[in-house]
Amino acid sequence: MMPTSPAGKTREAQSGFTLVEVLAVLFIIGMMAAAVIMNMPKTQDPLHKQGELLATRISLAAQSGLVAQQSVGIILQEDGYEIVRYNNEIWETAAIFSFGLDSKPFLELRQNATKINLETAEKSGVPAIRYDSTGLGTPFELKLQNANSRYLIIGNVDGTITVRPARE
Repeated sequence: MMPTSPAGKTREAQSGFTLVEVLAVLFIIGMMAAAVIMNMPKTQDPLHKQGELLATRISLAAQSGLVAQQSVGIILQEDGYEIVRYNNEIWETAAIFSFGLDSKPFLELRQNATKINLETAEKSGVPAIRYDSTGLGTPFELKLQNANSRYLIIGNVDGTITVRPARE
């Protein structure tokens, strides 16, 4: 004789999942969701993104100047920067970039521990950050700052550039 349930039906007539099966499936789904969440990219500070982008563009400009055997420079402006090339004894614009932020970042450029007046440098038409045709450049520290964060872009004479959070 077949075992019966309290309702009088045989077990063969009952269908469905046991509690253990349901819990096992929920556990597997939870583990998969945790793996996806853990591997999602972290949101990055827009100022940090712009600092990284500026550092990359400075490095690429220096490398392209080395390949073309031409001096290159970066003219920093209030809302962006300009990459220039020295050609026929004048600095010619190669590209202009905007920071693309909601508010303009505060910029402070130092060379050999001396603060450079960016407005005066921009008006002179001579880039404050320069790389010669051998790839050697002006060592500098450029601080990008907004209300929430600040970053330091450091350029060495050999052309290496790093970006890191700036301290007070």
